Amino acid sequence: MKKTRIPIFFAKKAVGAVITIFLVMSILFVLLHSVAGGDMVTRLHPFASAEEKAELRELWGLDKPLFEQYIVFMKKVFTLDYRLTQDQQTTSMDTLLFFLPYTILLFGTATITSYIIGIYLGVQLLSWRSNGLKTLVSGMSIIFYSVPAFVLAISFKRWLIFKYQIFPPVNIFNGEASTLFEHLENIQMLLPAMALPLIVLVLVGLARPLLLLRDHMTLLLDEPFVLTARAKGLSRNTVLSEHVARCAILPLMSDASINLALIFSGGILIEYIFSWPGIGMQLFSALRSLYYPTIAAAIFLLTLLLLTSMIIVDTLNAYLDPRVSL
Repeated sequence: MKKTRIPIFFAKKAVGAVITIFLVMSILFVLLHSVAGGDMVTRLHPFASAEEKAELRELWGLDKPLFEQYIVFMKKVFTLDYRLTQDQQTTSMDTLLFFLPYTILLFGTATITSYIIGIYLGVQLLSWRSNGLKTLVSGMSIIFYSVPAFVLAISFKRWLIFKYQIFPPVNIFNGEASTLFEHLENIQMLLPAMALPLIVLVLVGLARPLLLLRDHMTLLLDEPFVLTARAKGLSRNTVLSEHVARCAILPLMSDASINLALIFSGGILIEYIFSWPGIGMQLFSALRSLYYPTIAAAIFLLTLLLLTSMIIVDTLNAYLDPRVSL
């Protein structure tokens, strides 16, 4: 793609992202209002007076027809008004932004690590002579990918934290950190406890880059440029690592953004299971009480993060790959 068309490409992706956020939040509204057991006010303040309940329902439009409730909800979403009451000083978005660095630390590290290891093993699978070793690595990656992440997390936590005490639990965290130095102190305290959830996320996310790279490289082995490189006398390992792998890695960029979404979706339970102080932990706690402000803010923020990563990846693909067009 020509460099001059990149802004147009980026603008179209941005418009599509706004439409996606609108649809996601609309679906969230439907899901929240289809939950049995009463509305948010009934769940949050079951023993409040009738006047207090009526005031809170009026603020969120819960005493109005469903369409008007939808208008009130979407207005709060896109004006970033994630407060339960008007006099609330700290919004749910402020709280989530406080925990955002810790979520990015865990899931960003897991995504980068899984792709580094997956790309390395994907290249090595074609260079190894032992078919048994290839089958073992591929089979184990598929097994870990197929098993739900929360099952691995619960099992690993039970055996490696509680029973054998190989990894420490998350039990030290300053929830009132306000300066960069205090956040860095939190991260330093959390690093030992991050090892086990990181291992779980890497095991779950390893199969996609490994198998996709292997399949892409297999398709490229009969291409003319590969035959030319072999005819020049280059070794098989050199051809695989310096020629075939470079061409096969480009499609993985698009998959990385999709895999990030899968890691995030499964990571909500991972954070809860390991008591990791992140957005997933806050979202899970809000879902238990149907706390609209935190639920809406968390889904909005996570959707925005995922769409931003996908736009960046698609723009890079359009810039690097001349075959990508508008």
